[in-house]
Amino acid sequence: MKTRTCSLLLVAPFTFALTLTFQIQNSPAKGEPKPESYWSVDEVRAGMKGYGRTVMKGTKIETFEAEVLGVLKNTSPGRDMVLCRLSGLNLDKTGVVAGMSGSPIYLDGRLLGAVAYAWAFGKEPIAGITPFSQMHGFVEAYEHRDTAEQAKPSRVGLRAPVDAGGRSYDTVTVSEKWDATAATAADDLCMVPLQTPLAATGFTQHSLELLRQRCRAAGVLPMQGGGATATIATQEKNTPLQPGSPLAVAMITGDFDLSGIGTVTHVEGNRVYGWGHPYFGLGACEFPLMTGYIHTIYPRQTVSFKIGSPLRTVGVINADVSTGIAGWLERKPDLIPVRMTVRCSPGDSTRVFNVQIVRQRSLLATLLYTALTNSVDMEGDLPEELTAELQAKVEVEGHEPLIIKDVFSGSSYSGGRAPQSLYNLVSTLINILAYNTYKPLRINRIDCETRIEAGRRTAEIDAVELDSETYAPGDTIRAAVFVRPYKGLRQRVPLLLQLPADLPEGHYTATVCDDLTNARYEMRENPNLNNPHDLDQVFESLRVQTAAKRNNLVLRVATQAVGVALDGKALPDLPPSMVQILGTSRRTGAQTMGGAVVARRSTTWVVQGSESVRFVVDKNKKVLGD
Repeated sequence: MKTRTCSLLLVAPFTFALTLTFQIQNSPAKGEPKPESYWSVDEVRAGMKGYGRTVMKGTKIETFEAEVLGVLKNTSPGRDMVLCRLSGLNLDKTGVVAGMSGSPIYLDGRLLGAVAYAWAFGKEPIAGITPFSQMHGFVEAYEHRDTAEQAKPSRVGLRAPVDAGGRSYDTVTVSEKWDATAATAADDLCMVPLQTPLAATGFTQHSLELLRQRCRAAGVLPMQGGGATATIATQEKNTPLQPGSPLAVAMITGDFDLSGIGTVTHVEGNRVYGWGHPYFGLGACEFPLMTGYIHTIYPRQTVSFKIGSPLRTVGVINADVSTGIAGWLERKPDLIPVRMTVRCSPGDSTRVFNVQIVRQRSLLATLLYTALTNSVDMEGDLPEELTAELQAKVEVEGHEPLIIKDVFSGSSYSGGRAPQSLYNLVSTLINILAYNTYKPLRINRIDCETRIEAGRRTAEIDAVELDSETYAPGDTIRAAVFVRPYKGLRQRVPLLLQLPADLPEGHYTATVCDDLTNARYEMRENPNLNNPHDLDQVFESLRVQTAAKRNNLVLRVATQAVGVALDGKALPDLPPSMVQILGTSRRTGAQTMGGAVVARRSTTWVVQGSESVRFVVDKNKKVLGD
């Protein structure tokens, strides 16, 4: 059996990646809708007329008209679509509105499905309806469809031509991507999923722009909004969740709020169905299910969208599949509490923010990064030259907390660049924990404290001098390190390093560097840290990297190979002959483990760069000196 390995480097830049997981769970019989209450796709014919329900303002459910134009079979494996022309509620001017996702369509009093797709550049409000029979079926199986299956738009023929926008169409292009470019011209009938408006309360425009960049392909549309007023929240606290009501699905709650806005399709007992297309396509999931309030409709040339706010948590969304989302009322979501403290220059106030973030591993690191960035961005314009001290504590159930305590300064952390640069380390750490391949981990809470002061405190390593060219084993190296502080005069920093008493004779290199560079050396020297074979090694690797401090000046001397890593086990302190035999044998698969002696000295600067100098170890050095 082969063991999977992965490189764990915190220094790598973090990028948003949506990884989907296929999970099947037994669905409860309780809350299942009766088949006679909704249409089968094969029963639907062009020309049938009905109505839909949605909210355009407040929480008042209004009715619009719908006419079936045709049925599209097999738009993707196992999925069909009903094409409808909508009218009423000013839809002839706004077109199909993002946020209408899930709005139920009824024919002869029976549920057909949910508004889910739109003709983005069309001249008429033509919508793609996801049949409720497929919403219900896929949801109850926690279906997951790999995005590779949906990468290319499909062209589907109609039983009879459809007249729309002054033209006749006998085929329709259906894309599962929100940003499809297959049909951007006004004369092409192309159905794309409605984007999900993300109502962001308490976020700066800069933070939202960073979020847009990281989830551009995920079909969500982050927008600055405001929470519902206390008066509205009080007035609407007892408003029931019913077909056509706003359905908010939260990712962050608390002092900042980030929630997707859509519409309820159907309620069966405590079971709620909505949207008609995926949120992120996660399969089994756990999001706060919330009631919502619609402030207004924002018109756009492509697809207009609803501006709304979540009101109160009433349950949990536990299924996010290709045909919609579903959840249960009267359940409580399990979220990660995050506390953020921001202190600026002496005399400025200290701000404390508390939020809760969903535990979805493909979203967690990005959401945490967004919240942390926003906590500092709320301070407004930061000094162009600044130094930030960061302390983050990640509590993981069953393990000692992981702690990052470091200082940041330099061109990457100046002014407007500071918020997004500070927290890559924290988000990458969380991503590694979430995606470790050995055991699911539960993060109990995250605390982060940031202190910002004006002024840049950096220093470049300029040169290093040793007090001798030759040392005996056990001697102490006295090094003079010359650093050049930012806009300052060159300074001398002494460093002492004692050599091992059993250090073999030979030529060696003394390297002066910053602590991050030293951590990279340590990772390379120990294969089990760079490619862990079990969870303990994952934590050991993370602790080596989080222990590095940017304001530490390091003197290191690499020694000969001290052991081997074999089948995930470290075999240190082996005789040199054994290391040579095992490390060069292809049969064993062993990798040599390097060694080094290291001395550190804390400074007042963020140290950058490295310099090296050669020296000789000679056991007769002292005798010759006498």
